[in-house]
Amino acid sequence: MARACTDCKRIVEKSDECPVCKNNVLSSSWSGLIVVYDSESEIAEEAGIQTPGRYAVRVK
Repeated sequence: MARACTDCKRIVEKSDECPVCKNNVLSSSWSGLIVVYDSESEIAEEAGIQTPGRYAVRVK
C-alpha cells in the first residue's frame, strides 16, 4: 500500500523512509495525486515541489 511522507507529501511505496527528505513518518491516510515530471513547471513551483515524482495533495 502506498503511503505519503508527512513532511514533503512524496508518495512512498516500497520503503520505510522518504527518498526526498529522509523522513520516516509516513501516513496511509492521504488524498489527491500530483505527478511532477518537470520540477520547474508552474504547478511544481506552486506546490513547492523541487524533485520529480508522485506527491499527495493532502496528508493526514
